[in-house]
Amino acid sequence: MKQTILTFIAKVNPARVSDLKALLESMGNDVERNALIPFPKLRLLHFASLVVSEEPSYEPCLVFENNFDGPLDLYLEDLYAHASEGLHQIYGCCPDYPVASAPDKAQLLSYLRAHVVRPNAYHIGNVGRSVERTHQEGVLRDGLEDFLDGVVSQGNTGTPGSIRQRVQAFVRSQPGFAWAASVQPRQTTMEHFVPRLKIVIAAVLALLLSPLWILPFIVWLIMLRWIETHEPPPAELDVKAHTKDLVRREDRTHIVQNHLAHISLVKPGAFRQVTLRGVLWLTNLVARIQDKGKLIGIPSIHFAHWSLIDDGRRLLFLSNFDGSWENYLDDFIDKVSFGLTAIWTNTVDFPKTRFLFFEGARDGQRFKTCTRDKQIYTTVWYSAYKQLTVETIDNNSAIREDLFTALDDSAARDWLLRF
Repeated sequence: MKQTILTFIAKVNPARVSDLKALLESMGNDVERNALIPFPKLRLLHFASLVVSEEPSYEPCLVFENNFDGPLDLYLEDLYAHASEGLHQIYGCCPDYPVASAPDKAQLLSYLRAHVVRPNAYHIGNVGRSVERTHQEGVLRDGLEDFLDGVVSQGNTGTPGSIRQRVQAFVRSQPGFAWAASVQPRQTTMEHFVPRLKIVIAAVLALLLSPLWILPFIVWLIMLRWIETHEPPPAELDVKAHTKDLVRREDRTHIVQNHLAHISLVKPGAFRQVTLRGVLWLTNLVARIQDKGKLIGIPSIHFAHWSLIDDGRRLLFLSNFDGSWENYLDDFIDKVSFGLTAIWTNTVDFPKTRFLFFEGARDGQRFKTCTRDKQIYTTVWYSAYKQLTVETIDNNSAIREDLFTALDDSAARDWLLRF
């Protein structure tokens, strides 16, 4: 199952920013039932968000994040079918929006396609699980858990193997669970193999071409360290008032998931541009083989992506994650501070770094302050499965995948422990 991550980014007419923000606030206050974009009707959509970025040096812009199943064209058809009038109202606040009326399907969808921004690097937590499968496996797990509660309450449960046989018989007796036996792999063989092959090819080419790149690499390393030691220290940031607004949005979700929207200025100069693009390329290469629910040890990210926008002058980061903002940032600091530092050290106000990977995010308080300063208030945020974590979705898939496979008593016991 192919999953797609992208954003639609459009400039907003400065005179219409307040109108747009009012529209989005009305959506965000009741995102499930809002009339502009009825998100629950979009059968392919995992997560979506709409935020307005306002910075003194840039025109205001609308960032519409979409994480969905399948190709763009199929999703656009679904989006238009359910939200054409709402999209027309929203994008009517943009100066380059040429559509006269919502029924002009061809022009509206052409406008959206023209404003697609695809990520330079991205991560998917539950690779290969569609929205439909995620919901189905959640219902299956709940049904089996209720059945097992009944088995336990009756006593005389028997061996793990015999209990599992009773579970299998129960599933076969339920027409609503007929789909459970037809398990599709999370990834095809090629989807699993190709990213790993790319890493092998990149490593072999790096080795074979080492006589050509070692000297330029040494020059780059010297330049990097000179720049790091001669850059002015990051500014002292006051984020108290801004943080209050952000926390208000985060606290009102009342669910296990959260959202982060973040735009930072890329440091000027070709050196930082080239370095950042190279780091994002490597990040994306590594992320493609992180298909077991974790990004280098972080188990809480559903979808995350980095995109260079405004001709590479700004870096957009969007993430849908489990737990609190504090825990999420702590995970980054404790487990992948080197990768985090390599990316954001190329942006303004990030803590001082040594040799691209070191220090930087390890200065936890300054890093969190910088993140809050660049974070944008998420006006509209939608999740198709609000009470499910990345680990829960993976666990539900494992229950379904092993439901009818041959297991010995030890493996059957481990399977039962998943409930």
